[in-house]
Amino acid sequence: MTRAPINGDTLRWARQLSQVDREDLASAVGTRAGRIEEFEAGVSAPTFRQLTLIASKLDRPLGFFFAAAPEHSDVPETADFRGRGDEEVPAALAREMKRAEQHRDAMLDLSGPPENSVRLEQITWENITRQANSLRNEFGLTAAFTPPESQQNQVFNFWRGLLETHGFLVFQTTKISLETFRGLSIHHKILPIILVNGADSAGGRTFTLFHELAHLVNRTSGLCILNEHVNEEAIANSFSANFLMPERAVRRTLGGIDDPAEAAHHLSSVFRVSPLAAAVRLRILGIIDEAELAEIRRQSDQKWAQVREAQKGSPGFVPPWRLRYRDLGNTYIGAVAQALEDRRVDAVDATYLLNARLPMVEQMLKEYYRSGSAE
Repeated sequence: MTRAPINGDTLRWARQLSQVDREDLASAVGTRAGRIEEFEAGVSAPTFRQLTLIASKLDRPLGFFFAAAPEHSDVPETADFRGRGDEEVPAALAREMKRAEQHRDAMLDLSGPPENSVRLEQITWENITRQANSLRNEFGLTAAFTPPESQQNQVFNFWRGLLETHGFLVFQTTKISLETFRGLSIHHKILPIILVNGADSAGGRTFTLFHELAHLVNRTSGLCILNEHVNEEAIANSFSANFLMPERAVRRTLGGIDDPAEAAHHLSSVFRVSPLAAAVRLRILGIIDEAELAEIRRQSDQKWAQVREAQKGSPGFVPPWRLRYRDLGNTYIGAVAQALEDRRVDAVDATYLLNARLPMVEQMLKEYYRSGSAE
């Protein structure tokens, strides 16, 4: 049986960087962990079938394993604001972070640096309100502005599109639990990345967008679950709440509503945010107390868990290409589509750029042209 003469050090480098242990890799390949150890030590070599399975599990092209191991990691480093000590990043999230970096590199190659960018000072406790107002001014929005869309997914896409026209690149993930992360930011001077968890509600994802933007303005790459007990997280939460719900508009909107849950749901409907985001804003303004916020948070988490369970049991089927389209977004897919039109890339290049086989690529491009500039 023909063997693949791979570089064992490269296999070890890729496995460790992807946070995959030998047992998991062996299970994916259909062998034992000791065999993977032999491949890494150069004592034995995998078959080409085994190498194909290894490459799929570690999200690398086949040719990667024949060269020497790179000197530097291609998984971006982020500060871990989740308050979990030295807990390792799960393999699935490490893969998504690596892919996000690859997509950013591709975006710069395909479209060049963005024409617009956000110019804000470092966000601190002393200037949060002013900085949130400055961002609205950068976007040309009044304090009273709320997105015209009525559905939360449409609202999220509105804000996502606005950020992407101002120099940010936004991606989503699939099949990673909210307990692992809600969002992360990868700082770059040009085209910084925001990655949000697609398992969250659309309103939650909207709040996360501007939470992560705060980290990026402060030139920080962060892995987050929006933990109020971490100072950097609390600042980012407050900034997002200030931006999405300016204080003057909030107080004018509330009128005489005293019940905490009713007030949160009223703000939610007016400002097109989640009830939990509205409750966070009410807490920041001192309108509700910590116990009332905790109860609204509990109810919100419980309700979303029920929605997720109902979705799992639903007979409806979401095609994989549609999830990929959602995760990559209209801006990135549009850049690939334009490059195909200009013949700067071909169909094979597109499969690599979109992490998809040709039939899925064709479906995503068809959807892009069908919907124009909207997801």
